[in-house]
Amino acid sequence: MTDAPRAASTRRFTFSAGHRYWVERWSPEENERFFGRLTVPHGHNYTLDVTVRGPIDPETGMVFDLGELKRIVGETVVDRFDHADLNADALFRGRVPTTENLAIVVWELLAPKLGADRLAQVRVWEDPTLYVDYRGPDG
Repeated sequence: MTDAPRAASTRRFTFSAGHRYWVERWSPEENERFFGRLTVPHGHNYTLDVTVRGPIDPETGMVFDLGELKRIVGETVVDRFDHADLNADALFRGRVPTTENLAIVVWELLAPKLGADRLAQVRVWEDPTLYVDYRGPDG
């Protein structure tokens, strides 16, 4: 018997959130020197691409139920961060809410729900010219 073909599927989500870049242990001058205008609270319309992988189910023809993926990401990520201040979220305590750290946080929220073996990648777009891919701690 042959193994089922494997594939990856990606679903896109959007949310809007605010943040500012600030390292608490630095002086205001140090923060402003390193981050410039990013120390001022501002927001983004983020785009999030979540990629799941695995064998293609011979019955459904899918890697993962994309309706279920939409529900999980909506409840776990979008509902939490949409119109939120990322700096105020406990997951960013001690972390500057950069796009890189946002991608890590999204992974940390989704991996337990989707399975780290099924979650292939999260891609967070801060704007049309900047995105970060995160493939987990071993990726």
